Amino acid sequence: MADSLPAYPFEAARLIGTVIEVGPDHARANLPLAASREPQLRHGERVGAGEVGEFVIVEAGDVGVFGRITLVKLPDRDRFSVETRMGSSSEAKPIGTISLLTTIPLAGGAPMRGVTRFPRVGSRVFSVDPSLVTWIADHAGSPGEKTATKGRLLKLDLANLPGSTTAVVRVTPERLFGRHCAILGATGGGKSWTLARIIERCCLFEAKVILIDATGEYHGFCDRIRHLSLGSRKDRPRNCRDVALPYTALEELDLFALLRPSPGVQAPRLRSAIKSLKLAQVLPNSPLVVDGRISKEGELREPFERACAEHATLIDGTSADFDITKLAHQIELECVWPTGYAQGDQGRWGRKHEGDIGHCTSLILRAESCLSSPDLAPVFRSSGMSSVLDEIDEFLSSNRESVLRISLRHLAYGQNVREVVANGIGRHLLQRAREGRFQEQPLVVCIDEAHQFLNKWLGDEFSRYPLDAFELIAKEGRKYSLSVCISTQRPRDIPDAVIGQMGTLLVHRLTNHRDQEVVERAAGDIDRSAVAFLPSLAPGQAVLLGIDYPIPLIIQISPPATPPDSSGPNFQKAWKERRTAPTAN
Repeated sequence: MADSLPAYPFEAARLIGTVIEVGPDHARANLPLAASREPQLRHGERVGAGEVGEFVIVEAGDVGVFGRITLVKLPDRDRFSVETRMGSSSEAKPIGTISLLTTIPLAGGAPMRGVTRFPRVGSRVFSVDPSLVTWIADHAGSPGEKTATKGRLLKLDLANLPGSTTAVVRVTPERLFGRHCAILGATGGGKSWTLARIIERCCLFEAKVILIDATGEYHGFCDRIRHLSLGSRKDRPRNCRDVALPYTALEELDLFALLRPSPGVQAPRLRSAIKSLKLAQVLPNSPLVVDGRISKEGELREPFERACAEHATLIDGTSADFDITKLAHQIELECVWPTGYAQGDQGRWGRKHEGDIGHCTSLILRAESCLSSPDLAPVFRSSGMSSVLDEIDEFLSSNRESVLRISLRHLAYGQNVREVVANGIGRHLLQRAREGRFQEQPLVVCIDEAHQFLNKWLGDEFSRYPLDAFELIAKEGRKYSLSVCISTQRPRDIPDAVIGQMGTLLVHRLTNHRDQEVVERAAGDIDRSAVAFLPSLAPGQAVLLGIDYPIPLIIQISPPATPPDSSGPNFQKAWKERRTAPTAN
């Protein structure tokens, strides 16, 4: 049988205790070997025999109940029995608390999430063979896997069980990415290595993965990877191509987020200026247009309004396809009175509105500054550079590479340009997904330092502009075969609506209680017992949990072949001892 157990779970040599109490989600058991000072070995593998965090299996008729030891203690009357130099020398009698996680049919079949049959008082408790742990992880099915063709399933080799070199943890892409994935962990916990390992494994197959590299630390990848760089400088490696996200690929609201108009006068004038420039783009030879601009002072309103009505689809759309070099001057041209003062001038615009011009001066200066700023050159001065959106489309159509890395390392932090650019990329991918582009070839988008790009609202309390492309991907991308994998050290900054959509969590060490609460809310009832282990995880260790995993599993991520460049400053090399005493001032 394909789902037969890899090892008999109730070996006499693995017996470690007896159940003395059963509750709805836990059991208590005598663990006489837990006070032993000598390690237990079984076929060269260490057996905890009553250690906190150890997996155990409890007899329950024709099934076994799989659990994890979460607490080991001595009854108060026996607490001095472990002292070798004081108190009684009688044998210690430890008691352990076992969190009940899943049910394993002994006759064959996949493990079942939850407890379908409870053990009885007096049931025996056995330490679990590592091969059984990995078997449970391997045989937790997901809907996507059920539709796979017959034969061996494609799996990604990600990790081992801690302390074991033979118990390899492999996961299918359906279970890792099918319901989206989140890699969480504090700085130094190993989340960058985890993301690197996942990407390397994907490169072994004809996958399609886009990596948004916020810091440029994944530049070392070389096989089947295309590198792009957005910013004033080209990122490593040498074959990295310099690209841009032209402003014409953005939406009006993106420009509002960059230019930050005030809601009173500036926002309406900016909107009308964009509308005028769009009309000038559509009708370049119209008498209304002079040098690519439309002047309104003293002019008839009816020809302009009629032209706008005829081309309403283009004029009133959300695109930003117009000549932005003329925006600052057009804003000034929009500052006119709505009608003339003289009798018979009601059908014309009036004179210049000096008050509005004064209010819009700061907006005009910001527009001119954006056009000349080197930080915004990938958006506003993109001539001669390929569009990152065109590169994405070409990558999706090509069979040469499996991964497209987009580096934002040299993209400015000021003026919200990083957030706007990343959101523009996400919006483009969501549009392609809605067109059905990924039904035959699913796409995974990996976002490093995701807290920089999710849950972002630009503007102030009077005018707010949402950057919600990736949030929409998390909510609806799955039905379009577009998955997202986020990596962040600040889970508390990720919206609950996004975290709640993550079907798989790889959680490294987390010490902040607010971050732990986010994981606890996102995890199911069975998985919450693993949250207590998060602060004590070693570097490279992570808790693997999610909808398609019947048990929360602590794993040791295998090192990537090309580690990310995430090392900190080298003080030993930079801080050299002074050979002479410093001269006093």
